[in-house]
Amino acid sequence: MKDFPRMKKLLSNIDDEMKVELSFYIENNSIPCIEGVVKLNAMVNCQRCLNKVNLRLSPSFKLGFLKNEQQGETLDSSFETILNADEAFSTIEFITDEVLISIPMSPMHPHKCQSYQDKERIKQEKHNPFAILKQLKNSHK
Repeated sequence: MKDFPRMKKLLSNIDDEMKVELSFYIENNSIPCIEGVVKLNAMVNCQRCLNKVNLRLSPSFKLGFLKNEQQGETLDSSFETILNADEAFSTIEFITDEVLISIPMSPMHPHKCQSYQDKERIKQEKHNPFAILKQLKNSHK
């Protein structure tokens, strides 16, 4: 994953590998297409407790490169399309986009983990420096 620069900002396991399977073919005798699936484990921060959460992602895609809009009418609706197929196309950037949009907006552990605020409140309750004063006050009554 370290070969995908935009993933470095979001994933903490950037040295791990991901599996990318791509098929290149011509659809309807005229439309170049790429079909693929990306499989990876993404370590991101849980939005509830701020600890790491491992997400197993496997985004898949079907992409058709069109010279004109009429060609798109011959493809079924499962295809994403790119118009003007003569321009340069970055496979790494496209795969990065597919991975990034497959990460939930608020990733969280599947179990109900404590929130960061709950952890801080529990710490404060356990280490109350004035607890001894409260005990002394109650003992003098």
